[in-house]
Amino acid sequence: MNRKAGRFAQGIKLSTVIGLLSIFILLSAAGIGSYMSYINGREALAAQTLRLNEYHAGELARISSTAIETMQKSLLESADYIMSTDSSPEMIQRNLDYFRKSNGFFNSVVIINDSSVLTYSTPDLGLKGTTITTPQLVKALAGKTPSISAPYIAPTGRYIVTVSQPLFSRDGMYHGMLAGSIYLKEENRLGEILGTQNHKDDGSYFYVIDQSGKYMYHPNEQWIGKEVSDTFVRYAFSRGGSGSATIDQQDGKRFLAGHAMIPQTGWCVVFQTPYANVLESAEASTFETGIYMLPAVVVVLLMTLYVSHKLSMPLHTLALYTENMANRKGPKEIPNVEDWNYETKMLKEAILLAERKSREAEAYLLREANHDPLTGLLNRRTLESLTDEWMQQNKKFSVVFLDIDHFKSVNDTYGHQKGDEVLREMGAMLSDQIGINNHCFRYGGEEFVLLLSNGDEETAMLTAERIRTTVEISLMPIPQPITVSLGIAIRTDESTSEILFRKADLALYRAKESGRNRSVIFK
Repeated sequence: MNRKAGRFAQGIKLSTVIGLLSIFILLSAAGIGSYMSYINGREALAAQTLRLNEYHAGELARISSTAIETMQKSLLESADYIMSTDSSPEMIQRNLDYFRKSNGFFNSVVIINDSSVLTYSTPDLGLKGTTITTPQLVKALAGKTPSISAPYIAPTGRYIVTVSQPLFSRDGMYHGMLAGSIYLKEENRLGEILGTQNHKDDGSYFYVIDQSGKYMYHPNEQWIGKEVSDTFVRYAFSRGGSGSATIDQQDGKRFLAGHAMIPQTGWCVVFQTPYANVLESAEASTFETGIYMLPAVVVVLLMTLYVSHKLSMPLHTLALYTENMANRKGPKEIPNVEDWNYETKMLKEAILLAERKSREAEAYLLREANHDPLTGLLNRRTLESLTDEWMQQNKKFSVVFLDIDHFKSVNDTYGHQKGDEVLREMGAMLSDQIGINNHCFRYGGEEFVLLLSNGDEETAMLTAERIRTTVEISLMPIPQPITVSLGIAIRTDESTSEILFRKADLALYRAKESGRNRSVIFK
């Protein structure tokens, strides 16, 4: 027991330290590698799923577009047939019944004359002879062109979409329209076509949204007609065309969604897959990779222990030699080993050099992260951080949005290099003008933001006007004079910096709308 305690008091052998450290590093590297493999696999699977879902949404939009074209074509052929033959009312009704049953696209088909009176319907809706006042149908009648309505609630109480075709006689006289209706909350051909695509074992599904942001089609019929609350819908409609994004729904579930537009109607098809599928696949892939790598890890670990032992032997030999010399034991000649002291010295110098370089790089990156590289002013991220800090401190302050008037003409006339010189000169001028305790930021492009620690309207206006007049009379790197417009917002009880910035931006907009080269305070 005393012998073991004595050995432990002498310290742990370097070979043991290197061996344990090597094991730790190897296992850590394997763990980090597995984690990175999981992250990369997850991101790759997510990106692939987004692309596939965008493709699926595009295919569904194409299928829907084809179905709508077929509907319109069948209506056109039927309208031409009705108007090209002299038939009795009974024959027209029979033709209408045959048309609805034979193509199966519409739940109901009606003829409305040019006086807005419903003259024929199949099946019988109980509205024959009724004057139609539904806005969607009145609009279609007045348009006298083929049309597809937005979803609406019909006089029968159903939630429907109507596809219409005008009726013109051979002499060009307008006689009303032939209209087919699709009952969105009941069985219909469009739902049958789309529904065959909605059975996915992985939990993926799609839905269709109209231009007003309501569900037109959803695998859960209870959602049809309800307004979509997801922000992704606004994103999809703002983008137009097709695209993809990760969305979080109200129930907390995350989905990978692709979207595409149906060109005839402006409806949006969204195809989405649960994000949990990607996580499960990434976890399974990472586990399988770990199993395959285990033998290699064991072999590398054994090799590492062997190499660490060989590397520590010279130092161990020298340590024994030093101990023997202190106790006047052993040979007087130094063992023939490599001199590690030089390497230790070089390693220390290298570490010190690397540390100094790292600190220099850290200071440089910190400045780059907080400053605009062109003007040297603080950047937008720093603006948001400082504004939030002041708001948390409940300070009263002012925000001034400044925009160079007609800056595009500077770039177009003198080139972007001169435009950059103007921006740099503007940044230097603003820094000189704002004074102590105030801050100047480049917000983006030719737009700058001033953060004034004084929250008084008069002081803020005086500062803004001083800057405006100084810019107007200052010499710039281009021959034409430069003017600026300024929007001012005084912080009162805004809950977020976004609201305050929106007010300043609106004031700037008013300054530009009222003629530019002026300062406006948000009221």
